Amino acid sequence: MAAAAAAAAGPPSRPSLYSECLRALLHRLAADAPQAPVAPAALLPDTVLLDLYQMMFEENIDMLSFELSDINIFYRILKTNHSRLCLLRYFQAVIAKGINLSKRLSSIYIEKCDKLKLTEKEDKEELDTLIDLGLRLGGFLNDAGWYGDAEKVLLSCKEICQSAIQTTHYVRLTLECCHRLLHAQSSYRSFAGAAETYGFCLTLIESTLEPSQSYEVSIKSLDDSDVGNLEHFIDDEIEGDDDSIQGISEKSKTPFYCRNQQSDDEEMNNLLLRLYKEFAVFHFLKSDYNHTFTCSLKALKLLKPITPLPIVIDVLRICSKGCVIMRKFGLAELLIQQAVARARVCYGRLHPKYAFTLLDYGYYFLNVDCILNSVTVYEEALAVLCRIYNGSNIPVAQAHEDLSYALYVHEYSSGRFFKAREHIDRAIKILESLLPAEHLMLATTKRVKALILEEIALDNLREANSTALFVESELLHKSALKLSLKAFGEMNVQTAKHYGNLGRLYQSMKRYSEAESMQLRAISIKEKLLGNDDYEVGLSLGHLASLYNYHMKMFTAAERLYYRSISISLKSFGEEYSGLEYDYIGLIHVNRELKRSDRIAFYMQLLHHWKQLRELSAEKRRHPDFGQEIEISIGELKNEVFDDIY
Repeated sequence: MAAAAAAAAGPPSRPSLYSECLRALLHRLAADAPQAPVAPAALLPDTVLLDLYQMMFEENIDMLSFELSDINIFYRILKTNHSRLCLLRYFQAVIAKGINLSKRLSSIYIEKCDKLKLTEKEDKEELDTLIDLGLRLGGFLNDAGWYGDAEKVLLSCKEICQSAIQTTHYVRLTLECCHRLLHAQSSYRSFAGAAETYGFCLTLIESTLEPSQSYEVSIKSLDDSDVGNLEHFIDDEIEGDDDSIQGISEKSKTPFYCRNQQSDDEEMNNLLLRLYKEFAVFHFLKSDYNHTFTCSLKALKLLKPITPLPIVIDVLRICSKGCVIMRKFGLAELLIQQAVARARVCYGRLHPKYAFTLLDYGYYFLNVDCILNSVTVYEEALAVLCRIYNGSNIPVAQAHEDLSYALYVHEYSSGRFFKAREHIDRAIKILESLLPAEHLMLATTKRVKALILEEIALDNLREANSTALFVESELLHKSALKLSLKAFGEMNVQTAKHYGNLGRLYQSMKRYSEAESMQLRAISIKEKLLGNDDYEVGLSLGHLASLYNYHMKMFTAAERLYYRSISISLKSFGEEYSGLEYDYIGLIHVNRELKRSDRIAFYMQLLHHWKQLRELSAEKRRHPDFGQEIEISIGELKNEVFDDIY
């Protein structure tokens, strides 16, 4: 039967003459590699060269590494339309073989810049080519997740831009470089450098205003009326997707500073828009929520129907996160769904930028208590990133961490933390292989692992290893706190979270005085930064109430804290919020201890009502409507957002 089936299927397909020629060339190059590994391939047309590299990717990664290590070849591919996604795969495959292509290319670029600085006579063409290479290479390394090397490339590129006479042309290039540089520094958590770049951008914009104008360019003052006062700054080059995303013409082969297709006002609008988007991301990663929200709204306000789609998607993503942290969940849902719908059209389902948009969708679901939806979205995003980056990469590690935390929250009541622990262990293994030992990016991964280990220890108190798990959890929490204090100082939401986590751990370890101290410190910081009625404050109030209620026998104090926690939860999330269960159960326990039978009945009734609401809303929380989002115009979207806010 197998033979019959094979006969019915027809003769096997034969390799085309073109593919056979490519394979013959590949074999010849491999044979000549010690003498001339690059030059023959460099003579091929772009399309043939890319096909040859695809064959190398499939059959001879070592040969591919020789080719891509030549920065001139790499630059050529960066300027080739529709090559970005393939190049990301090739790049990561070479790195997976143990060849640090990111470091190699960045070092070569920095050497070129240093050599140019020593040249007495300025060659404008050479200078502009080197700047264009730096912008493209830095943008690609940002896309590939090699933020440390991207930062080095873009810092050198910035120096080259500033070494030229500061005409409008070079000021424009400097700002373009700073935009990408800020992205690299923020993503790598190089906040000292990012703060310097951020301040430099604001100063440069302000100094470039018409001298006759008395505008104060700042986060709070720049508005639409200022758009016409800056000129010649921005092209329609999309950071991180110079060549593959737009796919609209051959213009990506031309350095962007040679293009004159946009009006000055449009260029200025796009520059400010992209800068504000990056400012918002910078503030978000520092947990500076007010500035995150303000900057994201500035970016949203500058969106136009003609704004390139990749920029629109990035702005909608950060605006959604800004709305989440300000607890404007209806707007956050609208914005992230619009981003997902557009990303699916713009990139397709197998692109890292689509995966990053899904990660922000998962962040929204996690914060609105739709935990299973969050897990589903994070799983899809991780699968896409693993397929593209093939494992050992910072974006992949961060996706593992996001999924691990969502699984931890989802399985909190069940105690099944195997998958959550597996993903956080992968995240830590990847980051430890790529980052210095005390890198800030390890703080959140250590925090998540510590939370998981604590719950495993609590569920296995009679086991011999429970004490060891508690000790390991404490070490991880303390390490995360130390990193946060070093990066942010005491007055930061992330630092407060680490204090709160230590407080919960000490409660589990029966170190109640230390637990109370940690929770009080967390509450104090959060109230000063976020106000008395923020969700984060409510979370810490509930934890302190639990400590007072179950372990320190301070029932009246616990009752007051539960009331505050419930009030904040109802205001932030409504009656079906999952965290209300613990507060209602806690109040039942308080009133039993205080022998208030009528209040016990009241809170048992509330708990029953809560369970009914959870059952009714279960379907809503279970199924994210992928592919069902309906796009609305930029104008309609902006009207809906700003009508709600103002």
